[in-house]
Amino acid sequence: MATAGVQDVAEPPPRRRSGPAGEERDGERGLRSLVGPGSSQVGPLAALRARDAARPTEEDLAEAEARVVVVRRNWVPREDLPRSGR
Repeated sequence: MATAGVQDVAEPPPRRRSGPAGEERDGERGLRSLVGPGSSQVGPLAALRARDAARPTEEDLAEAEARVVVVRRNWVPREDLPRSGR
């Protein structure tokens, strides 16, 4: 029984993708490390950077205080409840 001959074929060089440059590329790389395939854990430095970047400023907190309305369904203030005669 004879084996088939192996033919060495030169593979074409990988194509470079044209994409964003500079900071945008670094940002995408960081995002890919967070949401890409593989481990879902990030390193301590990346976690600290994400925490600091997501922290609201004093202006954000003031705007939220002015704009956000909290609605509690079926909630009645105690002052409005009928008092029992006991």
